Amino acid sequence: MRIVILSDNDRNGRRAGLGAGTLLFTLFLVVLLSGAIGLSAYRINVFLSKDMSSVLDDVQIVELRESLKERRFELADRKQELNDARKEVQQHLDALGVKLGEMQAQMFRVNALGQRLVDASGLGEGEFDFNATPGIGGTAEIDQIMSSYEYPEFLARLDDMQMRLQQDENRLAVMETLLMDKKLNRTMFPDAWPVKSGWISSLFGYRTDPFSGKKAFHTGLDIAGRRGSPIQAAAAGVVKFAGKNSGYGKSVVIQHANGYSTRYAHTDSVLVSVGQRVEKGEPIATVGSSGRSTGPHLHFEVIKNGRRVNPKEFLQASR
Repeated sequence: MRIVILSDNDRNGRRAGLGAGTLLFTLFLVVLLSGAIGLSAYRINVFLSKDMSSVLDDVQIVELRESLKERRFELADRKQELNDARKEVQQHLDALGVKLGEMQAQMFRVNALGQRLVDASGLGEGEFDFNATPGIGGTAEIDQIMSSYEYPEFLARLDDMQMRLQQDENRLAVMETLLMDKKLNRTMFPDAWPVKSGWISSLFGYRTDPFSGKKAFHTGLDIAGRRGSPIQAAAAGVVKFAGKNSGYGKSVVIQHANGYSTRYAHTDSVLVSVGQRVEKGEPIATVGSSGRSTGPHLHFEVIKNGRRVNPKEFLQASR
């Protein structure tokens, strides 16, 4: 192989020659240099790739840790909400348990009173069996709308049932007294109307309070009448209290036999004194509006062994 070198001054040029060994050595150097450059580029690429991958991995790890931390806080909040809900439900269940316990005790007493009345009156047990489950029923139509009770509605039904049980118990207590003690002196039994004229303005039991507008339990029977009209003793007994008594105003309490007592409240004037013996139908006070009252009336209570019962049951029983 020959290489010809030409210059502007030398038109003939100069010739130089390269042998085969020199050519091979030159090619080897070119190949070696290309390989070195390629290897260096590869190493740089690998280094950069590893470094970027490491950076990306660190960023992802930080993001995952933050995400896990948020999830952990959310789970802690849900757990606290669940614990609070469980406590609230338990409180409601405890309240229901107390109500059911009270109702069960009342049911036992009502059944016991009913059984004693059956035994005393000689009625057939088949007709008045207080231990038997009453027969009830009804059809279940396909298109009949049925739904579960809501909690407030359930509590309202419990309150209504408890009120009815209380009324039944009072009624049975009156019947028990009338049937079990037939030899009771009628003059000692508080069944006489305490006023000769008037009309019932408020019944015994739950009502809307006339002053607060809220639900309240009324412990007696209100009989509206003309101011100054006479109030008479519902039964014979001894005057236990006569005078002013807070919200009752001017009032009289008479102690009768067999654990009974009667109260006459909101009177205009008191005609008896403590320790005085009074007979059934004897005037003891006059109708008024003293104490916590909205107008002339008599607040009449019947108390049996320290517990207030419905006076209307006694007054109806006398008729």
